[in-house]
Amino acid sequence: MYAPRIPRQVTLRHLFRLVRRPIPVFTELLDRYGDNFIQEVGGSRTTHFTRDAEVARHVLQRNHRNYEKSEIQTGQMGKYLGLGLLTNSGDDWLRQRRLIQPGFHRQRLAALTAEMQRVIEEECARAANSGPVDLFSFTRQVAFRIIVRALFTDGFGEEDTRRLHEILDKLQAYIIYPIRLPFLRGPLRWIGQEQRHLALATESRQLISRHIRHRQQGTRVPAKDDLLQMLLDTRYEDTGEGMDERQLIDEILILFAAGYETSANALAWTIWLLLKHPNELARLRDTPDPTYLTQVIEESMRLYPPAWITDRVALGPDEAAGFTLDPGVTIGIFIHGIHHSPRYYDAPEEFRPARMHPDLKKERHPFSFIPFGGGPRQCIGSHFAMLEMQLLLGHLLEHFDVESVGKLPDPQPKPFVTLHQDRPVPITISPRKGKSI
Repeated sequence: MYAPRIPRQVTLRHLFRLVRRPIPVFTELLDRYGDNFIQEVGGSRTTHFTRDAEVARHVLQRNHRNYEKSEIQTGQMGKYLGLGLLTNSGDDWLRQRRLIQPGFHRQRLAALTAEMQRVIEEECARAANSGPVDLFSFTRQVAFRIIVRALFTDGFGEEDTRRLHEILDKLQAYIIYPIRLPFLRGPLRWIGQEQRHLALATESRQLISRHIRHRQQGTRVPAKDDLLQMLLDTRYEDTGEGMDERQLIDEILILFAAGYETSANALAWTIWLLLKHPNELARLRDTPDPTYLTQVIEESMRLYPPAWITDRVALGPDEAAGFTLDPGVTIGIFIHGIHHSPRYYDAPEEFRPARMHPDLKKERHPFSFIPFGGGPRQCIGSHFAMLEMQLLLGHLLEHFDVESVGKLPDPQPKPFVTLHQDRPVPITISPRKGKSI
């Protein structure tokens, strides 16, 4: 049985809205046609969209060997961000995953906690002395500096940090256009936009290469517990050799790009939700509870998953949850839709951290909450991201008052590669009485 096929005239009627605001359009179509539907755009790509947790589990976990990431993720993103774990596929991805996985175990990350905490203290104190600041700008600044310190504990330099941050922001803002609108790839190339952004990608690689060589040449004292040293020390089981410089740069660039953007978005939405729900904010502040803090973060990522959609391409014929999936079809796994589905959550639009209690999570479908993906390709940095968010929110709520400047804005999700807020949220951060910073 095939999923319902969206009539072409319906697709064309929604095309421009789909470009600007895809989440409401996908939600409307899923509400109308069911939790699965097939859509064709321009005859170039057939996509089976789903917000069915069982289809997601089948594709991402149970029969994952039959599915690869699409050209959108590997070709288009890889062109600018390199072929690291996020953008690689096939045997090359598996070899890299096995190589790098040990470096992201909880025990290994514990060694970075002090460095992460130091950055958080510095950035919170700086924000407290700066006057009003945009919420997302604040969380993005903190998250980027955390990943810089985690990779290069021996220093990256203020100018290089600023420049790399600027480049990655420009690349991620641009990449969405050739990804979402394939017919723009030619025009973007003709007017020079593609070449300009490829030049920025080259500059970022050169900048990272310079720091890798400094470490390798011993011009700085090696910092044995950071992520760079982990990547330098790893060896392939079959050859006993380490990664070459190109692969090292690819992996570091992906860690930069994926490691700060997702956390920054999740933190911004979480703080905004707490400002919108002062009772939840007071509960966290008055009776600090690490378990409940985690529930707050997870409920925020349910409502506003940083990675709001992902896809896979079927290599061979298959069937998932009763639906036929032909070879070559793209399966669009609408993570935002799964997280907001009334099949899995009562009052799914409401912010209810209590629903993320570990016992209640066990009662739901295991793929009804997948902010870091699922299966063998689940985000390798999920523990790092959760630790980062727990540390920042814990420190911020204990030592500072965070308040909206004027009436709290009501931002809507703006889906780039990750889920941004579509407008500024001005806040002030000030020391709490009786608390040192």
